[in-house]
Amino acid sequence: MVAFVTKLKPTKWLAFLFNGLAGIALIALMLITCIDVFGRYLLNQPLTGSTELIEIGLGIVIFAAFPAITWRSENIVVDILDKYFSAKTHMIRNHIINIIYAISLYFIGDRLLILGNRSIEYGEETEFLHIPLGWSINFMGAVCWFTAVALLTFGVMHIHNKYKSK
Repeated sequence: MVAFVTKLKPTKWLAFLFNGLAGIALIALMLITCIDVFGRYLLNQPLTGSTELIEIGLGIVIFAAFPAITWRSENIVVDILDKYFSAKTHMIRNHIINIIYAISLYFIGDRLLILGNRSIEYGEETEFLHIPLGWSINFMGAVCWFTAVALLTFGVMHIHNKYKSK
């Protein structure tokens, strides 16, 4: 396993890291849901705080997948008009979309970090498990910033590699 990770390029290593985090969180969500359903219907005792854990887990899954999905341009696209334009036009369009997306993610990340720090200052916690909310919000904001940087670096490299052969 260690040899596999050390042979990866930085972009693939980061994708592996973020996808691994999203995968672990997804497995945890599955286990929490199974335990909650099993306890609720068979033992008449639901898992306390399962809703809170699922909310935080969904945030981790969604935001951890952002960097790997965006820099590879694996977002959902509608390509109805693609056959009418040249590869160079597609490349320019993808660069413009990445710039707009990166700017949007920067501002979303900035706002999330402000809200996360405010949440830490106020000591906001979940209702049942008393998990501090600010750290998960800060994680989401930091990943938005990282994704914005990834779009402007790895995304540019990926787009050029994709269209240079066409």
